[in-house]
Amino acid sequence: MSDALRTVLSIVGPLIAALGFLPYLKETISGKVRPRIASWASWTLVTGIATIAALSEHAYTSAFLTGIATVIEGSILIMALRKGDYDYNWIDGTSQAISLVGIVAWLTTSNAAWAIIFNIIADFFGAVPTFYHSWIAPHDESWKPFILSGIGASVSFLAVQEIGFVTAGFPIYLALVGYALGLNIYFRQKQVPDKAAKATK
Repeated sequence: MSDALRTVLSIVGPLIAALGFLPYLKETISGKVRPRIASWASWTLVTGIATIAALSEHAYTSAFLTGIATVIEGSILIMALRKGDYDYNWIDGTSQAISLVGIVAWLTTSNAAWAIIFNIIADFFGAVPTFYHSWIAPHDESWKPFILSGIGASVSFLAVQEIGFVTAGFPIYLALVGYALGLNIYFRQKQVPDKAAKATK
C-alpha cells in the first residue's frame, strides 16, 4: 500500500468515526436518545487529552481529527446535561473512577505499550455505563453511530504500516468496542419492546 493511501485512510477513518455521531447529537437534542453522562464525560476527557498531546507534539492532523471528536463528544455531553438526564448509579461511579485512574496512569507512564494499555482501560471503562444503559434501556440509544465508529477504526487500522501492539492495539480496540456497542443496542432493541412507541399508538 502506498504512503499516500495510508495517509488518506488515517484521515478518513477518524472522520467516519467522529462525524458518524452527528446524527446521535441531533437525536440527543430532540430527546430521541438519552446518552449516559458518565460515558460521554470520560470519552470527552480522553479525546481532549489526546488532542492536547497531539498539539504539543506538533501533530496537527491528528490534533484536528481528535479535536473534531472532542467537540462532538463534548456537545453530546452538554446536550445530555441540558436535557436533565442525570441518571448516575454505582456502575457509573465505579466505571468513571477506574477510567480516571487509567487516564492518570496513561499520562504518567513513559512506556509506549503501557500507555496504550492505560488508554484502552480509560476508554473501555468509559464505555461500561453505555453498555449497561443499552442493555436495560436499548431504545434510549442508537446503534448506527457506534457501528460507524467501528468502521472508522477499522479503516484506521488499514493505515497501520507495521502491525504491532503499539501501532495497532488502539484502533483494534476501538473497532471491537464500537461494533460491540452497536450490535448490543441493535439486538436488544429487537428483544425489548419500545414503551415510548407503544405509548404513542
